[in-house]
Amino acid sequence: MRRDRLQVSMVTLLVLGVLVGGPGIGWAQSEAPAGELSARQVVVGIGAALGSIFYVPFKALAICPGMALASGVAYVNGNRLTADHWLRVGCTGTYLVTPEMIRSQESFLGGGRPLPPEGGLE
Repeated sequence: MRRDRLQVSMVTLLVLGVLVGGPGIGWAQSEAPAGELSARQVVVGIGAALGSIFYVPFKALAICPGMALASGVAYVNGNRLTADHWLRVGCTGTYLVTPEMIRSQESFLGGGRPLPPEGGLE
């Protein structure tokens, strides 16, 4: 019972943080509007907030732990480079969707940085 309440509290805080901070971060980095916000800017901001609301918990509670588990299995089986790569892909990269990503002015890196050329991982 206590664990369920803690989980609900954590998810609630996460969603509130995304709602309050997510669009503000993106808008703070974008150009200041000349006058009032246009309908397009409002729609882009709402899209970014909604994208973050759904993507942040999915990435933090499903993708990262799943890749960490897969990475652990690979590591136990002796494949350290694969384990390192899977962990990095699952737990790094974009967590918040910004208005610039919606406008295609910024890259969405769901799996962290791109894979390096042949020659191995760092």
